[in-house]
This record gives sequence, structure tokens and C-alpha cells, in this order.
Amino acid sequence: MSVVGKGTERTARRVTCFAIATLLAIPGLAIAGEPYFTLKTTVTIPGNPPGTPLSSFDISWVDPRLHAYLLADRSNRQVDVIDTVTNKFQRGLLPNQFAGNIPGCAFANSCNGPNGVLSFFNPASGKHEVWVGDGPVPGPNETPSITCTARETPSPINGPPPTSPYSTNCSTVKVIDFATGELVKTIPTGGLYRADELCYDPVNRLIQVANDSDVPYPYINFISTDTYKVVKQLSFDGGPGRGPAATNGIEQCQWNRRNGLIYLNIPEVNGDGNDDVPGWTVIINPKKMEIVNHFVIPLDQCAGPQGMAIGPDPQIMLGCNAAGPPELPLGCNPSTNCTGSGSQNTVVIDERNGNVLKTLKDQGGNDEVWFNPGNGLYFLAQGQNAAQEQLGIVSSFPFIKLLQDIVVATPAGKGHAHSVAADPISGEVYYPIPSNVGGSVPNQNPCPTPANGCVAIYWQQWR
Repeated sequence: MSVVGKGTERTARRVTCFAIATLLAIPGLAIAGEPYFTLKTTVTIPGNPPGTPLSSFDISWVDPRLHAYLLADRSNRQVDVIDTVTNKFQRGLLPNQFAGNIPGCAFANSCNGPNGVLSFFNPASGKHEVWVGDGPVPGPNETPSITCTARETPSPINGPPPTSPYSTNCSTVKVIDFATGELVKTIPTGGLYRADELCYDPVNRLIQVANDSDVPYPYINFISTDTYKVVKQLSFDGGPGRGPAATNGIEQCQWNRRNGLIYLNIPEVNGDGNDDVPGWTVIINPKKMEIVNHFVIPLDQCAGPQGMAIGPDPQIMLGCNAAGPPELPLGCNPSTNCTGSGSQNTVVIDERNGNVLKTLKDQGGNDEVWFNPGNGLYFLAQGQNAAQEQLGIVSSFPFIKLLQDIVVATPAGKGHAHSVAADPISGEVYYPIPSNVGGSVPNQNPCPTPANGCVAIYWQQWR
């Protein structure tokens, strides 16, 4: 029996995934059989302080170079790190230095943090950095001395912004040195409420981050990764030269390496805040930091586009959150509080023209979606699916089709399993389950102690 070291094993895994990705790129070539996923293990977050259940979190991220899974953990006010080789909890980044879960804020989740999270090697600092969106409330270890920056002059249709509920603090993006866990920079984003989801353009060395909950309008900031400063702000209030009127926030963005553009989901444009009118996917030229195009997303196929994943050319998956038409009550109009009562779908669109390539019926309720180039699969975190909370698994090649649903709660509870990320090397999928996910069907919840929550890790088998 031969003995294979860890370094050799990792190399072999890389070669295998590269071979699969190469096969997926060859038109007309299919791989025999279909993959399916089973539970490999679970990781219980120790808690900060110990025993704190994992009840509130946001976006997650896998960095294969660091062998790290990162979870924006609001319950424990830190970024959780799980080693993707051992699948063990490693540490928390910046414990007690994020806003946490603030249920008493003016809007749901609008003061929470951490929120969006990603990591990359920054040539400017020579460090592997973790960038995290945070809310405006300081943690006990922070000095409350950040002054909110002046925002872009609001358009006449909205009037001036209100007074901040926090006198000395505003929303921020926090930059962390992954190796040491030390705070590199705290960057004010000028918001009354949280800085949320973000994406990275390595060519222009920019972070784009959304202040999705701000009033009277949300906006995005472009931050230089060289200087750690906001270089431009773009309002989404429908005014001349600005973004469309984003009446239900701003969601996921992704940089597309195929054309160098940033795609950004706006769940609803010119609506009443219930995703009952079409959302847009906005296209931004990051070099100019300007909107250059947009796609109107059909409401009956995708209500409330939120999550986004860049798939194989020319696919982009939009994780849609809400139910589509018909609307209730019958005959409602934008001045009433009406919502869709139809099916919750998700779509894959063409990056060139916005045409819907595939509608995945009843696969809605998504926040984060993820594409794994190692095996050509999409993963959909359907934490707000009305029927049941589940992880959807969808093939991108040779056909876009649903392969599997992994159900974790029927019926859905107060907490939402809305975050997912996959490791392109091992193919393992990380799916955090909150302690308050709900459900009454036996053996659906994979957590050893459901009241604590956990991160469920699934791995690929073949039929």
C-alpha cells in the first residue's frame, strides 16, 4: 500500500478538478452518470461567548488558496473560519468587532454585520486580505470615532437624507489580514445603515460594495484596494445619470472575467418594496465606474433577483427570492402592500443580452448562489423557499437542469439557510444551518444539536 502525503493529495485533487473543468468546456462531451450529494460531516461553531447558537449569519466564501471557508457570523460578531482540508473550526476573525445581530434597527437586518465577505491576495499590501461589509454600530473593542463621510447630493425627487441615528459611527468595510487576524483598515462607507454585499475586480483593483438599506435611497461605493479609500459613489434613486430607483435594496454583484464588467442585481425597480414589479440586472463598466446597460428580468420567471453566480460562457445564474404573479390581493397596485402568490423560480440568463436560458421552477427563495468551476455545478441556498428550506443543485453542462434538492427544514422557520459556498478543489459544499431554521419532519436537519445550528458539509457521489 502506497502512502500519499497531504501535498500530493491536494495536487491530485487539483488535477482531477482541472480535468473535469476541461471536459465541461468541450461542446457536446458529457460525463457518464450524474452527481449527487450526501452529508459528509457537520461543524458546530463554538460560540462567542461559548455556547452562543448560530442563529444569524449572512454571506459565505471559499478561498481554495487558503484552504478556508469564511462565514459572516452575526450571532458571534466575527467571521468564522473553517479549514477546508480538516473540516474543523479554526478561529474567528475580529471577534466582537462587528455590529452583530441588531433586531431593533429601523429595517430588518439594516444595522447588522458582518454581511458580505470575500478574500484575495492584495498586491498593494502583499497580504491575503478578507474584506467584510459591516453595520454602523461599533463593537465594544472599537473606538467610536469614525465620522460618516458626506454622501452624494440627493436628487430632487428624494430630498435630503435624514439625520443618522448614530452620531459618530457609520457603515464600514473592514479589511483583515488573514494570516494574523489583525485589522488592516476600517473604511467608512458613509451610510446610515449597513454596508452589505461586495465583489472584487482584480484588473482595476476595485471593491464594489452596496449600502442596500440606506434612506432615502441605496447606493454603491467603489473602493480602491491600493489606497483603501472610496473613489466614487453611485446612487440608485432613478435620478439623471444615476442608477434606477432601487425600491427594495441592492443585492449581489459579480465581476465577470470574460468581459471585465460588473453585473449587479436590483431586486425591484420603481415598486412598493415587495418585489411585485420586475427587477433589473445592471451592468457596470468598472474602469469608468458607470452603468453601461441593464437587463429587465421577467417577473413571472424571476421575482426579486438577489444572488448571482457567473457560470460557464455565457451563463449567469440569478438566485430569485420572491414569488411571482399572480399578486394578492387581486387588483392591487403599487400603492398597496401586495405580494406575488405564484411559484418561486430561479433563472439562468445570457450575459450578452439578458435572455432567460433556463427557468428552474420552484427553486426560488434564494439569497446566495454559487458556481463551482471544478465540477460545473450551481448551488442555490433557498432559505426563503415557501415550501421548504433547501439546497438546490443544478448542472450547467451539457444541459441546465435541476439535479437534486437537499431539504433541511419543512416547514420553514424564522431562521433562513440562505448562504452557500463550494470548494473547487474538493468539490465539497458548505451550507450553514441556523439554530432557528424550524421544521418538524424528522431527520431533515443535519445538525447534531439543531438548537445550536451548524455548518453542514456535503460531498459528491456518482450515480
